[in-house]
Parts: sequence; structure tokens; C-alpha cells
Amino acid sequence: MNRIYTLFLQRNPDFKGGVSIAGHSLGSLILFDILTNQKDSLGDIDSEKDSPNIMDQGDTPTLEEDLKKLQLSEFFSIFEKEKVDKEALALCTDKDLQQMGIPLGPRKKILNYFRTRENSMGINRPTPQSASGMNMSNMPKESEFCSSADGTGNDYLDVGIGQVSVKYPRLIYKPEIFFAFGSPIGMFLTVRGLKRIDPNYKFPTCKGFFNIYHPFDPVAYRIEPMVVPEVEFEPMLIPHHKGRKRMHLELREGLTRMSMDLKNNLLGSLRMAWKSFTRAPYPALQASETAEETETEPVSSLEKPSDVNTEETSVAVKDEVPPINVGMLNGGQRIDYVLQEKPIESFNEYLFALQSHLCYWESEDTVLLVLKEIYQTKGIFLDQPLQ
Repeated sequence: MNRIYTLFLQRNPDFKGGVSIAGHSLGSLILFDILTNQKDSLGDIDSEKDSPNIMDQGDTPTLEEDLKKLQLSEFFSIFEKEKVDKEALALCTDKDLQQMGIPLGPRKKILNYFRTRENSMGINRPTPQSASGMNMSNMPKESEFCSSADGTGNDYLDVGIGQVSVKYPRLIYKPEIFFAFGSPIGMFLTVRGLKRIDPNYKFPTCKGFFNIYHPFDPVAYRIEPMVVPEVEFEPMLIPHHKGRKRMHLELREGLTRMSMDLKNNLLGSLRMAWKSFTRAPYPALQASETAEETETEPVSSLEKPSDVNTEETSVAVKDEVPPINVGMLNGGQRIDYVLQEKPIESFNEYLFALQSHLCYWESEDTVLLVLKEIYQTKGIFLDQPLQ
């Protein structure tokens, strides 16, 4: 990504625009992890590159001091005998330390200490996310690491929830928007042990985030329920590129609305019939009832339309989706956007599961949404449908 960006600037030296990035399937998960581990300012990248040299020139602790910190001072004589200094110890493997006669426990402590210290001088490492949000600390505690072998002779560091520690690269630019297509980010965050995303969390260097998916995509998962788990609401429906809903969706909504109206009318007529059926039939009361009815007819005639109006207003309120606070991951705007399935796809979602996961690159609806959001970052609004 950095190479392509640099090459683009070389070929377009007058370019002053922004950059947006997109990831599909597992690629979106990789981009999510990269963006989560970026720095707030690009100036930190250069300072990080120079930080190892600065620390080497300063007063760094000696090997004896490091071993004393780990409460392993008794092994300093072994390293001194083998002429092993800090640089040589950083290159030692578990097998090398075993040949020196160092027990298993101290070996693991030494390897973890020097490798985590080496990484702390470079790039941040992921820690187990807390249930309250997405905050990443600079370095995990030593107790959160467990050294293991991958079967190839190389050791890796396994964070407490099963995540292998990764050196995340730094992007040399700040993306404007991150588009995720058919993304399993929500599922992987849940597997990692994250129960909820902090509503105040946002990417350090990226302002926008759109999770775009097909309703039949078996790999795609929503993000908003992890931000607001206590509220159930539908994702944003991506408009058709010709400026309307697909006909089968409109027909489905029309039939649903018609059935609701018939149900309400039927209940209303049954209620009125029950009231008239339970009215008192005594002749002595008929005269008084007729008098009372004449007095109360205007009120009742006003009450009936009011009841209808309240029902209509309640339906209108239901149609108008109230604003939902989905956090700052997309600058306070909605995150999940779902495509409209084609009429043929609605017959059997299992037959079109694989196709729905690959449809994003050829979807006019997806392209139009991406173009709209990118142009809106520059104050240009594309409200006209494509012809």
C-alpha cells in the first residue's frame, strides 16, 4: 500500500487529494487491524525509526541489571563465561539457552523479556481487548505472554487470548474512508473476546468506516450491534443506482403494510360490533340513551377520527427511523449498509451464497455509495441517480 501510494505520487506530482482504502473479506480484517494500530500523527513514524539509535546512545541498562530485574542474577555468571552480551543474547534461541544449562522457566522469562523490549522500541503490539472498548495499550504485561513453538524451530509470542503478536506496519498517509466489503470483522472481534466496542472509539488516522455487505453473504457480519448491543435496529439499505427500490422489495413492503392495515381495520370493526352487542336493551333506558347519544355524538364523531389519526401517526412514527447513536467509528454516522438482493436471489439464498460474497466488485449500487461518500469528503454531493 505504501509502495503504490509512493508510485502514484511519483506519476502524479500535483495530486493533492485524499486516499480511501477498501478491503474484501479477510482483506478487510487485515486493514482493520492495521488501522487500529496506527499512530495519531505521521510524524511519530520518523521518531520511531530513530528511537532505537537514540536509546543505544543513552544510558541503557546492562545485561546484569536486566537479569537482576528479572530476579535471575544467578545466571549472569553463565553468560559472562560464554561471553554473551545483550546483543548476543537477543540472537539466542531457546535451544541455545538450554545448552548453556539454563532451566526452562528462566529461559522463557529471558526470551520474552528481550523480545518484548525489542518490540517496544519499534511498533506497538496488540493486547487482549477489554470488554468495554477497543483500546490498545503500547505493550502487554509480561504475564500476558506465553512463548510457544510453531513447529519450524521459530518461537512466536502468543497473547493471552490466542492472538499471535504482530508488528503492524505504518501507513505513510492517513486514509479518509475505510470501506469493508463482505467483512467478517464482527465475527473475529467476538472470537478474540471482545464483547462490545466502545462508542467513543475511532481509528487513530481514519475518519470514516463503512461496512457494506450483501444480505445473503455467509461471511459478512454487522458491526453496529457490537457498539449498541441493547438496541435492535436494521442496517441502512443501500439505494438502487437508478434511484428507487427494487420492485420485489417494494411489493413485499406493500403487502406487509396492507396486511397490517387489514388487521387494524378488522380489529376496529370487531371492537365496534362488541360495543353495540353489549349495549343495554331495557326499554326504560332507551329514551335516556337516545338523549345521551345525541349529546355525545359530536364527541364520539370526533373521537373516531382521532383514534384513526393516532393509529396513522403511530404508523408514520414507525416508518420514520429515529436517530441511533452508533458511536464515533464512522464519525457518528451509520456503519452497516446492506445491498438490495436481486429478484432471482430472493428465491433461494443458499444457491446464491457464494455469488453474493463476490458481487461487490460488479455492483453498481456499491460503486455509487463509494463514490458518494468519497466525493462528500470534498464537499461534492452526488444526488442524481446513474442513467
